[in-house]
Amino acid sequence: MHASQYRALALMYVSQGLPTGLAFYGLAALIRASGHGVAQVGWVGLVAVPWAFKFLWASAIDNQCARRGHARVVFATQALAVACALALLAVPPQAHLGVAIAGIVLLNAVCATQDIATNGYAVARLQGRAAGPANAIQIAGFIAGMLLGGGGLLIAHGRWGWQGAVLLLAGALALAWLLLWLDKGWQAPAPARPAMVRLRDLLRHRDLGWALLIALAFKAPSTAVGTLVQPWLVDRGLGLEGIGHLQMAVMLATATGGIVLGVPLVRRLGNRRAVLAGYALAALALGAAWMLQALDVRAAWAYFAAFGAQGFCEGAMFVAVWALFMNWARPQAPGTDFTAMQCGENLANVLAAGAIGAVGQALGYAQAFALAWGAGALALLAVAFGLRYLVLSNDTTP
Repeated sequence: MHASQYRALALMYVSQGLPTGLAFYGLAALIRASGHGVAQVGWVGLVAVPWAFKFLWASAIDNQCARRGHARVVFATQALAVACALALLAVPPQAHLGVAIAGIVLLNAVCATQDIATNGYAVARLQGRAAGPANAIQIAGFIAGMLLGGGGLLIAHGRWGWQGAVLLLAGALALAWLLLWLDKGWQAPAPARPAMVRLRDLLRHRDLGWALLIALAFKAPSTAVGTLVQPWLVDRGLGLEGIGHLQMAVMLATATGGIVLGVPLVRRLGNRRAVLAGYALAALALGAAWMLQALDVRAAWAYFAAFGAQGFCEGAMFVAVWALFMNWARPQAPGTDFTAMQCGENLANVLAAGAIGAVGQALGYAQAFALAWGAGALALLAVAFGLRYLVLSNDTTP
């Protein structure tokens, strides 16, 4: 049964990664290449709003999954995602930036809703020692989706324009729906839960504040750097296709880091120490963009090497952090608890992505990258402090 469950999780996370990749790894470059200013890159932060606030409807989706089954909720949201993607055909960002961003926000809202069901499915079936492999699949699948939705769509846009890229996006979402429908093994209902899930039940976690501290702190510096790198590369003369290839290489490195380093860290060190080790590596590697700017390095191979190493370290960190939160979530409210932590991360991403464009415009790239690197060091301290007080439902400490 685990094989079918893992395949389904991979397809779900790939689907949810596609619009996220478009938003965070393609849209900023498209905005700049379309003639809009660096400050308008901050509009990318709006696309993360559904991911940041999906906790508001997480308990309702959790209850629908308990009543109707996770599979039906996933199929419905997947079909809506295909429809939203097709609607984007009429609004290229060069001519209709505001409407295009609104459409991408709507697409991400649908996929964020599906993510609640996906989280609930994973937590209900794969807690404990299965959390490491499950979250490696989550990271690898989501990154594969972001790779296709970010770098892949940039390459497609360079060759076939906006309409061609959006048709590929809709086709990939439709293919995922079909493959999920054909694979019947994962569609068995989860064990019945005794009561309805309510959002306010999150307050039963006495360590909720510490969990939110970790969720808010760990990803924001990386998001700030990743958002600003895109217009930085455009201003350095790298075309959209070249940026697309770089983004794909970095995402592959991130997925590799999650599988090759993240899973062994969780298994050998346990949840808490794996998070500390993974985050220390990621915080150190976060200075890659500042070093390239300070040394005025412009060789393409250096971009691939520096950002690839950064992505590898971040992949290990992501697996460790989300395995931690999977084992923190209560089995009776799997989607709500896990989603609340994702929302903390995404709220910080909204603020980071929204602010970094203005900071880069005001201070220049070098100082903006330096500030983000310093924020990564502070985030490491916050994560280390919060881990001391976190209580796990399933602790994998050796």
